[in-house]
Amino acid sequence: MLNPDAGLPGAEIISIGNEVLSGLIQDGNSRFLGERLLSLGVAVQRATVVGDDAESITQALDEALKRVDWVVITGGLGTTHDDITKPVLAGYFHSGYRHDAAVAAGLEQFYKDRGRAVPEAVLGQCEVPETAAVLINEKGTAPGLLFEKDGKRVAALPGVPLEMRHLFEKYLVPMLAPLAGLRVSHRILHTTGVTEAGLWEKVGPPGTLKDVVTVASLPSHLGVRIRLSAAGASDTEVNEKLNAAEAWFRQRAGGWIYATDTDTLENTVGRLLIEKKLTLAVAESCTGGLIGHRITGVPGSSEYFLEGAVTYSNAAKAARLGVPVEMLKRFGAVSEETARTMAEGIRRSAAANIGLAVTGIAGPGGGSGEKPVGLTFIALADAAGTVCERFIFHQDRRRNKERAAQAALDLLRLRLTDGGR
Repeated sequence: MLNPDAGLPGAEIISIGNEVLSGLIQDGNSRFLGERLLSLGVAVQRATVVGDDAESITQALDEALKRVDWVVITGGLGTTHDDITKPVLAGYFHSGYRHDAAVAAGLEQFYKDRGRAVPEAVLGQCEVPETAAVLINEKGTAPGLLFEKDGKRVAALPGVPLEMRHLFEKYLVPMLAPLAGLRVSHRILHTTGVTEAGLWEKVGPPGTLKDVVTVASLPSHLGVRIRLSAAGASDTEVNEKLNAAEAWFRQRAGGWIYATDTDTLENTVGRLLIEKKLTLAVAESCTGGLIGHRITGVPGSSEYFLEGAVTYSNAAKAARLGVPVEMLKRFGAVSEETARTMAEGIRRSAAANIGLAVTGIAGPGGGSGEKPVGLTFIALADAAGTVCERFIFHQDRRRNKERAAQAALDLLRLRLTDGGR
């Protein structure tokens, strides 16, 4: 995070809704707004979640306006009984209501496109506070509202993410972008196969970067993300800083880094397979098709992904992949021998260049002293031979499956790049 005192104008975010406060809905709106505001050179000093309660909304708004000149509110602009943001703001700014013809015309068109008449309950959206500028919402039925008083602005946007983002980009960005005179941007470096402590032990302290970027370390069960943030007078200056910082990290941890920004491990693997003109087939046991799901989530994956087999039972491993029954009895389904044979079997039966296989104990039961919960073997077979890696994961069943799929894709990435760490 960049220092909010470094000449950046400040803003605060208020998310409204009992469903957000209770955790039934994740507050993705604040995340989007925080990232987007900072990219415009506006420092978010606080994000607050309040329920559908007039007193709580008023108090949150009062406190925010004491600290900053911009407040962005999301949620509570609908027409159900718990949508109270509009009347609360009208009261706060001592405003009556007026009928807005543009909102009415937008509602007519919105429902005409869907072959329906405007529902009676929605007509209340046409009544807007007199002191507010109306932000016409082509993506939904609730208009946004913009209030201004004593040089401070309060923007109220719908809680529906698609509508909120549309109104923010269309109306607020042109007003916010000129405020700071700075450009701010981030770059995310995605790593996997290493713990946060292990990564920083490898990289060392980033003290030499302090005058170039700020660095945040964001660990998860699938890997560590390194967020680089830079500010400058132009996009060119910002990109030069980010490029220099990324080069610094890649020099020290290049083998662990698999993607940047919104790119994914499966995207990276797909590009490598296309570049090398190779095909892939996957045999899965404990991951239950998760690897195949991730691979086929990439557009154009049919160019390299031939098939995936979920061989969950021993009988399926024997019949579909040719794993000998004697091997299963002697070594067990979760073993290096079985994983290797699974990879070789799916490669052979699919006539693929590469066979990838995973077998393990996802938990919470099924483990033993010799083979604990989380034990996983991942094998890859190609023209150069067969390799197998052993892992022991220590999370719940869902995370064990996710970590196994991640490790399998990373093994494939490293094989395709002839990479080590």
